[in-house]
Amino acid sequence: MPTVSVVITCYNYGRYLKASLASVLDQTYRDFDVIVVDDGSTDNTPAIMQGYAADGRVSYIRQENAGQPKAKNRGIRQSNGEFVAFLDADDLWMPDKLEKQMTLFDDPHVGVVYARRKWINQDGEEISGDERRLWRGNVLDRIFVDNFICFSSAVIRRSVLDQVGFFDETLPMGIDYDLWIRVAARSEFVFVDEPLVKYRTGHANLSRNTLKRYDCAQRIMRKSLSDPLLRDRFAWYVPRLAWADTWSNMAVYFAAQGSRREALRYFGKAFVMMPVYPQLVKRALKCLLLP
Repeated sequence: MPTVSVVITCYNYGRYLKASLASVLDQTYRDFDVIVVDDGSTDNTPAIMQGYAADGRVSYIRQENAGQPKAKNRGIRQSNGEFVAFLDADDLWMPDKLEKQMTLFDDPHVGVVYARRKWINQDGEEISGDERRLWRGNVLDRIFVDNFICFSSAVIRRSVLDQVGFFDETLPMGIDYDLWIRVAARSEFVFVDEPLVKYRTGHANLSRNTLKRYDCAQRIMRKSLSDPLLRDRFAWYVPRLAWADTWSNMAVYFAAQGSRREALRYFGKAFVMMPVYPQLVKRALKCLLLP
């Protein structure tokens, strides 16, 4: 039985999969296995995976396209490790990632260990990206307002997953945000304060999914606030802050699209929810500078 099971899900990312797998198989920490779930890819993913048929560390599962949460859950169910590590098929790990993270699980209260990331473009070249503030310990209030965890950096205790449940298969997006909220209500988070992941961006049409992401985020927030076990754990101001943050971000999006009426509507909603919020003022000023 491996200590860590690495779950990689892939849908038409064959062009990146080989490098992603190499970044796992070359880890300095050796006590792991890898489960690759091919979610109905129509590219060369099956051909790529044939090259790993003789590697006992790698399992390959091909299924009809069912979406990210179902693919990831299948990988979790297939895992045997005491810990589960996640890696998106287009991202890369640094060679000592697992080695630096696994020692932090000596504390039995820690349920998740994550890390910082470097940003790369579709060609693997390093680019600048946002540098979020990271948090440790009881992060429930923080994670509800802002999902600051790089998904491909996260390692979680399997016992915690069994306790809180796997990914919500009814959600098309934001499944990691939903999971971290549930985990944060019951377990502590810690991080390695250095980039251990290369996070790839710029190769997908994210703009067309922006509103869908915001819709899913609001759905997750409502879901969490309807759960009394979660709702009672939030500080009194956190739900209001989370709504103000989400709505002011939506206002910036609508302003950038030229929909000033919608931008003003969401700025108004955010202001009513949390009038004393510095980010709200910054985002409003940003919109005034838009052409």
